[in-house]
Amino acid sequence: MARAERPSRLLLLIPILALLSSVACGDDPPNNTPDSGTQVTDSGTRPGDAGTTDSGTGDTDSGTSDTDAGTGMGDAGTDGGVACIPSGYDPGPGNPDVVADPSADILVRLRAIPGLTVQENPNGSNLPAGYRFFVMRFNQPVDHAHPECQRFEQRLTLLHTSATKPMVLFTSGYYVSTSPGRSEPTQLLGANQVSLEHRFFPPSIPEPADWSHLTIRQSADDFHRITQALKPIYTGKWVSTGGSKGGETVVFFRRFYPDDVDATVAYVAPIARRDDERFPAFQVVVGGDAQAACRERLWAFQHETLSRRERMLDLLRSYAQDTGLPYTRLGFEQALEHAVIETYFAFWQYDAPSRCTQNIPDPSASDEDLLATLDNEVGLSSFSDPGIGDYAAYYYQAALELGWPQPYEAHLGSLIHHPGTDTGDVYSPPGVPFVHRPQAMVDIQDWVSFQGQRLMFVYGSLDPWTAAACAPGNAQDSYFYLVPGGNHGARIVQLPSDQQQAARATLNRWMGLSTLKYAPPVSLEEEPPLFGPRLPPRLRPDALP
Repeated sequence: MARAERPSRLLLLIPILALLSSVACGDDPPNNTPDSGTQVTDSGTRPGDAGTTDSGTGDTDSGTSDTDAGTGMGDAGTDGGVACIPSGYDPGPGNPDVVADPSADILVRLRAIPGLTVQENPNGSNLPAGYRFFVMRFNQPVDHAHPECQRFEQRLTLLHTSATKPMVLFTSGYYVSTSPGRSEPTQLLGANQVSLEHRFFPPSIPEPADWSHLTIRQSADDFHRITQALKPIYTGKWVSTGGSKGGETVVFFRRFYPDDVDATVAYVAPIARRDDERFPAFQVVVGGDAQAACRERLWAFQHETLSRRERMLDLLRSYAQDTGLPYTRLGFEQALEHAVIETYFAFWQYDAPSRCTQNIPDPSASDEDLLATLDNEVGLSSFSDPGIGDYAAYYYQAALELGWPQPYEAHLGSLIHHPGTDTGDVYSPPGVPFVHRPQAMVDIQDWVSFQGQRLMFVYGSLDPWTAAACAPGNAQDSYFYLVPGGNHGARIVQLPSDQQQAARATLNRWMGLSTLKYAPPVSLEEEPPLFGPRLPPRLRPDALP
C-alpha cells in the first residue's frame, strides 16, 4: 500500500507560525471557496445584510469598517417570512425587593425574578459539599429586537454556594446537563455557577422555529438578559467560561456585552472561516516529527478502510439495520467517507498518541475491526439522520456564521468519491435557507485583537481546532496558553507548573481574590458532561438531557 507523502520541514512550521503571528486571529482574508451544498444564495455581502448596530454598549463597532458583520439586532438577512404575532406574554413585575434581599432564602429570591421558573434539585442529584442545585427555565424573546413577538423557554441550571462569592457563567454552546457539574473555573474559585443551554437546542427551541433568529447576536442577547436578571442576587465578580463551541459563545457574548462579566476563560475555542484551509495544513503535520509514526498509521488506516469500500458499506448497512438508524440524509456512501475523514480529525481531537497503536489497527485488520475503529473514534451514529438532527442548530450556525474546517481528504485521492462534502453546508438542516456571512467571525476576531480585555485562551497543541486558535493580539490583560501534548480537553491544571500558577493567579486577581498558598484541587471528572457532534461514544453522556 502506498504510504502518505511526508511533509517538508517547512510545513511543520505552519501551525506554530500561525499562532505566533503578530496580528491575532483573522488577519487573513476570509475564504470564499464555493460551497458543496445547494442552499447558499449569496456571499453574505449584499446591501443591508451587514447591519450597522453597535456592540450593545453604545460604543462604535470594534471592527475596521463601519458595519458589524450582520450581527446587529436585525436578523441574519435570511428571515423565513414568519410574521410577528404578538405573544401577549406578561411575566409580571416579579418582586425586586425580595430578589435583592440577602436575608431571604435563595429559592425564594430566584422565584421572585420575573420570567424565571425554578425547581430545586428535581432529580435528587448528589451535590458538591456546600452547594444547592436548581434547574430553571427563563422566558426569552425569539427575536430580541421584537420582544412582543414569539417567545421560548431557555433552560439553565444553577449551582449555588454563596451570593457573595464569584459567579461563573458556563455554557457548552449546545445542551445543558440537568445534573450538577462544576467547570474548572468554578472549582478553582469555589464559586457559584450558572449553566446556560444555547438557543435552538431542544428543549430551548421556539415552536415553530424561525432559524433566521439563530445568530451569535441573538444568543448574546439571551445571555445578557439572564445575567442582568441574576446580578441583583450575585453582586460579586463574574467570569464566563466554556469549551469549544462554548468557548466561542462566551467570547461572542463579551463582544456584544463586554461589561456583563468581568473576565472570560475560553477553552479550545476556534474562530474559524468558511471551508477553513488552516485545518488541513495543521493536520498534515500535527505533532511534528515526534508523532510521524502515528500520523502514518492513521493515514494507512484511512486508505485501507476506503480500499475495502464495498465490504465496509455492507457492514455499515448491517449496523444501520441492527441499530434502526436511518442514513437518508447522507446516504451510506457519504456517511462512510465522512466517518473515515473525521476519524483522523477525531483521533487528534479526543485521543492520544500513546494509544495510537492500541486504538488504530494496522492494514491487516479485519473488516469488522476497521468499522469498530470508526465507531470508537467518531461514532457511526453521528452520521445517521438522528445523529445529524441532534446537532442541527450547530450545523446551521456553522453554515451561517461560525465557519468550518476544510475537509482533510486530499491525501486520500481517488478513494474519495464525494470530495468537498464534509462541510457545514451539507449538514445544515435541509430546506432552511441561509446566507453565509464571512464578516461575522472577522468582527469577533477584530474585537478580541483590538478591544478585548481580561481574556484567557487555553488550547491543546495536538487538537486540530488549535489551527483556528485566537491569540489575544493587542487585547489588554489577556493571555494565551498552549498545553503541550494536549487535545480538545486542554485545561489550566494540565499546563506546566509555572504557567498553571500564573493562570490561577490571574483568575484570582480578576475575581478580586487573594492567591492561596495551597490552590483548591480540581477534578476533571467533576466537570459538566461533553456535548458536540461526532463526539466519540465513550465520551458521550448516556442520553441528551
